[in-house]
Amino acid sequence: MVRTALFLALLAAGNAGAASLGARLDKTTAALGEAITLTVEARGVELDAVDLRALGEHFELKGQTLSRGSDSATLVVSLYPRGTGVLAIPPLAAGGRRTAPLAVTVTDGSEAVPRVSLQWSLEPAAPFVNQPARLSLAICDDGSLQWQRPVLPGQAGRVLRALGETEDAAERGGAPCTLHRYDWALLPTREGEAQLPADMLDARRYGERLRFPGPAFAYRAQALPAWLPAHVPPVAPTVEAGPWPARWPIDRPLAWRVVVTGGYGTDGLKALLDMQMRESPAFAVYPPLIEVLAPEDPHSPLTRHAVTLFLQPRMTGAFTLPALRLPWFDPARGELAGRALPAMQLRVFDPRWQRAGEAGAALAVAGLLAALGWIARRMLAWRRARRRGLAAIRAAHDADALARAVRAFSLTGAAPAPSLGAWQRQLQRESGVDAAAAVARLERHCFGREAHAVSALREDFLRVLADARPRHPA
Repeated sequence: MVRTALFLALLAAGNAGAASLGARLDKTTAALGEAITLTVEARGVELDAVDLRALGEHFELKGQTLSRGSDSATLVVSLYPRGTGVLAIPPLAAGGRRTAPLAVTVTDGSEAVPRVSLQWSLEPAAPFVNQPARLSLAICDDGSLQWQRPVLPGQAGRVLRALGETEDAAERGGAPCTLHRYDWALLPTREGEAQLPADMLDARRYGERLRFPGPAFAYRAQALPAWLPAHVPPVAPTVEAGPWPARWPIDRPLAWRVVVTGGYGTDGLKALLDMQMRESPAFAVYPPLIEVLAPEDPHSPLTRHAVTLFLQPRMTGAFTLPALRLPWFDPARGELAGRALPAMQLRVFDPRWQRAGEAGAALAVAGLLAALGWIARRMLAWRRARRRGLAAIRAAHDADALARAVRAFSLTGAAPAPSLGAWQRQLQRESGVDAAAAVARLERHCFGREAHAVSALREDFLRVLADARPRHPA
């Protein structure tokens, strides 16, 4: 028994002497932003029990790996400094063993890692509750870094929405630099002091991952008056109304689109419209459609909504859509203000009567066209008859042929007259032309009382009949 106890004591003492725990750094000097590797090696000690929480005061732990051998274990931890100066790494304990304290000197920039400056800003600096403000983070470096947009943590008392980002040339301490700016829309929902916690920012330089500590940012949200109605923001809205028709058919739904830019939320706009839009005997009102639009300025913190109002006229006549008021709180004057959409005039008609009127107008037009066609045909007919009659008179070579051509001349297509006297009276009725002198000369020539040249007689009739036309051509 004594020998067994002595053997076990010697074995325990040997194992205790073989156990070890140590830590080392891959570098003792580093630039802010680059990673530092901490390696913890153990023999005869379980590294799962190592408490690394003490490192979080000065470093961000970004990944760790644990590997085991037959009688040893190695823990590798990547650390990113949270500040500059000499940063201490406290002893780490496990299995009754402790590592030696370590330290690393962190500088603000080096030949391998550029110096980076970061600055928060808020516009306005002290917003009111429910007033959209623009939160900006400006990062200045030498232009060799590729930044990843920071993800801001959510927190009760505010609403954050990512906006645009820019990259411009700037100056830092008189030296040129590249300025990266990231914007957010910050909407305070609770009054009082608030703070954005510091977080690490991600960047890459030639494939190497860098992490820089972001500065904390504090702001104060001002309270709104207790008497202010709900859903009324402290921002003056702008309104762009779509086209409004002057006339609209009864029972057909009318959609009117309005774009509102300001500080309203979707629920707030709907509540304000529900309070003002009421059904009436003249109009049926349907729930509005409210769509969130992207702002025209990607860096503007204001909200932008497209509001579509749906109305359905119930009766005909002239009606006025009441003005719609969008209230807002004026912080400078401390009073309630408003932006109003003007009252819109609308004449509602019954499309059945309109269609009847259109049909009547179409019939009238058709009748007019038919009458004009008939007149045109008559005009064309008597003009053709006059040309044929004058051509027959020109072709007459003796008195008998001339007499037959004259008796056959008619503007209305009448049959040849039995005598020159009858033809003269017919021509008088048709056109009012007096051809008595030419007829008398032709009759005296035919009866041998006077002798005239046929050409002269022919010219008498051509001259008299050249401008002949019916008394009522229409």
